[in-house]
Amino acid sequence: MASINLDNVGKVYPGGTRAVEGVNIDIADGEFIVLVGPSGCGKSTLLRMVAGLEEITEGEVRIGDRVVNRVEPAERDIAMVFQNYALYPHMSVRKNLEYGLKNRGTSRAEIDRRVAEAAEILQIGPYLDRKPRALSGGQRQRVAMGRAIVREPAAFLFDEPLSNLDAKLRVAMRLEIKELQKRLRTTSLYVTHDQLEAMTLADRLVVLNGGRVEQIGTPLEVYRKPASAFVASFIGSPAMNLIPASAVPHLPGTGHAGLIGIRPEDLHPAPDGQIELKIDAVEELGATRLVHGKVGAEMVTVTMPSDAELPETLRLDVAPGAVHLFRKDGGARLT
Repeated sequence: MASINLDNVGKVYPGGTRAVEGVNIDIADGEFIVLVGPSGCGKSTLLRMVAGLEEITEGEVRIGDRVVNRVEPAERDIAMVFQNYALYPHMSVRKNLEYGLKNRGTSRAEIDRRVAEAAEILQIGPYLDRKPRALSGGQRQRVAMGRAIVREPAAFLFDEPLSNLDAKLRVAMRLEIKELQKRLRTTSLYVTHDQLEAMTLADRLVVLNGGRVEQIGTPLEVYRKPASAFVASFIGSPAMNLIPASAVPHLPGTGHAGLIGIRPEDLHPAPDGQIELKIDAVEELGATRLVHGKVGAEMVTVTMPSDAELPETLRLDVAPGAVHLFRKDGGARLT
């Protein structure tokens, strides 16, 4: 295992298009870091630079004590798991697991040991003689992870590995990946656009926007104290309500803010509440419901119990500690 360090890393494509700028991340040995952000934010490009699949045009990447900017992918001691599994369709599961080890000249006894161990960890022993086409999506993803495990690398790199799976299977595989990483304690860098996936998997999140790092922190740190209006709107489901301060001038302590942020679960019905919400739509989720409406001209969402009464207009209150303040220009957090 090894640490991974990114020092002022950037990526500029020919023609001047910038994909990544000034990224600094220190990943500890054994840590699980998730890069999260919308499509086009640079997270996959950053992962591919660590893997050696994209040229690093600025800064340094270190894996362990080695600068790997000019090191070939095969020599970086990493293993990558892709969203499309990248299995050889004409080979059995066993041969897929063995392939990379054979190419490295690993002994037969060692290959057998590693394959047997990976098959036990991932519970794919019954499938070793099957071809990938005979497996379900979840089974194929386990094989793809097995191929990474048998390498016994310094780090795992995951590029949206669950995006091809249905919703129920994604939840199950999230739990499996988390348990696997806890068991192996291999340094892991994971890319996803799914903020729920990011929250449940990460030791720490790296939230990216427009090729830059917006915030680094534990999932709860990022959720409870977003560094910008962008992070506030991206992390959390449903998203934080962002309202121009001018729309709620009566809320105390918001005088210097351009935007105020309130999580839907932090708004509560109160007979003398300071916020008036005119209800437009309701989404029933079972135990809870999402109530959507307008505060003045601004759309606002409130999380409420499914048995709560819903008049046409709700009066709402919010605890002062649950109000987040952001600058209007750029949306940086005000403290």
